[in-house]
Amino acid sequence: MRNVLARAISIVGHPVVLVVIAALFTASARGATVSQLQLVGGVLATFGIVVLGFGWWQVRRGRWSHVDASVPKERTSLNVFLVVLLLLSATLLWFLAGRSSMAIALAFSGAIIVAALLFAQWVKVSLHAAFAAFATALLWPNWIAVAAGVAVTAAVVWSRLDLGRHVAADIAAGLLLGVIAGVGYHSFS
Repeated sequence: MRNVLARAISIVGHPVVLVVIAALFTASARGATVSQLQLVGGVLATFGIVVLGFGWWQVRRGRWSHVDASVPKERTSLNVFLVVLLLLSATLLWFLAGRSSMAIALAFSGAIIVAALLFAQWVKVSLHAAFAAFATALLWPNWIAVAAGVAVTAAVVWSRLDLGRHVAADIAAGLLLGVIAGVGYHSFS
């Protein structure tokens, strides 16, 4: 039962889910118009479809064993693809929606993955932890939302450790990257 709970938290606490929710909440709280939120939603939906399509295509071509990119080589190719896609999406949103907070969030999301790739030879950065911390930082200064984000981050961290996906150093590196990206986000938005 404990393993089932950890898996469920890991899925619900997936980086894409957390950052999308936090970014839309933040954009709405900052007074984004309905059309801006629809544009952001459209870009994010397209992003998700492209990522799923990329994973499916890699499995179909025999380059990956599964769409979750579990093998280190698969993870690296997925992360490189994600960086390019995140930065392209950030640029697209920047030009379509003006100086959008979502564009800045996407750019910092790409920066988190770049940092994880750069540190890969020393630590397997937990991107789940990084994006949970980043999503929590996006919610600042709404204390109630931040408290909920901290609780979700703690649950995600527990799930990654319980499932044996990461060790404490991986989690600490991820949390640190997420907090740094959050501070950067608030500095630029």
